[in-house]
Amino acid sequence: MYTEVIKLWKNREDVTVTSYCMDKNNEIIGCDRRPAVIVSPGGGYAGFTEREGESAALRFVAAGYQAFVLHYSVCEKAAFPNALYDLAQTMCYLHQNAKKLCIDENKIVVCGFSAGGNVSASLGVMWNQEFVREKFQVPAEWLKPAAMILGYAVLNFGFTSRGPLSGEQEEMMQNCNRYITGKEQPEKEDFDKINLLRFVSEDTPPAFLFHLCADPIVPVDNTLQFASRLAAFDIPFALEIGEDAWHGVSSLKAEDANIGFFKSEYAGWFDRAICWLKKKLFVENA
Repeated sequence: MYTEVIKLWKNREDVTVTSYCMDKNNEIIGCDRRPAVIVSPGGGYAGFTEREGESAALRFVAAGYQAFVLHYSVCEKAAFPNALYDLAQTMCYLHQNAKKLCIDENKIVVCGFSAGGNVSASLGVMWNQEFVREKFQVPAEWLKPAAMILGYAVLNFGFTSRGPLSGEQEEMMQNCNRYITGKEQPEKEDFDKINLLRFVSEDTPPAFLFHLCADPIVPVDNTLQFASRLAAFDIPFALEIGEDAWHGVSSLKAEDANIGFFKSEYAGWFDRAICWLKKKLFVENA
């Protein structure tokens, strides 16, 4: 396996994609056309947590994927649609370099957690919007993910948290809202414009959705309402809701982290997501 840090934009040093790719091996059938996943870690649009970045990417690599971790626009540069554009640019890069990267450009999955889930889902529901197509001027299929893996994703910023929150959590949410809207005091109409539920359509890719039912930061309603919208358009999806009250559990196993809220059952969703991808997208009649 080799890694490489790729700068997406000539004038931006902070927006990068780190690749975790396996080399071509003539002894392995199909290794020159592997599925790929772009992982967008969470961090409240203020930064990134690598337990949702590199750690998740390495699990995808072990499952046979070429993996890419996107460090998208954050803080004052995060105002919508900047991070969406970063992910779309990553999709273009993978299509342009599919042979070099040994990937099947028809099997590019986006995976995101929390705010990173917002980035991933934004592309999933908006890839065919006129403002995206005009920005990139590429074949439409380059921008559409084959599937989405969304962990406790922010899908509608106009929610009320299930309190009480700590002072640190409250500040994080306020900053996140400020960064994504680009306004110090965002109002309801600002959130309505970026409510992803409004953009689900028959062109939205299939999704695997994971959340904890009493998540105090991003209410589970985000995922449940998104699933309902997918069902309304007959979009295939799998929905997994765990019974607990934490946020940011990622794909780690309990023994992988020194944070007390990790439990062994939290990590199980990842293996089920891989099985879902294999059955729905990559193996006919599986």
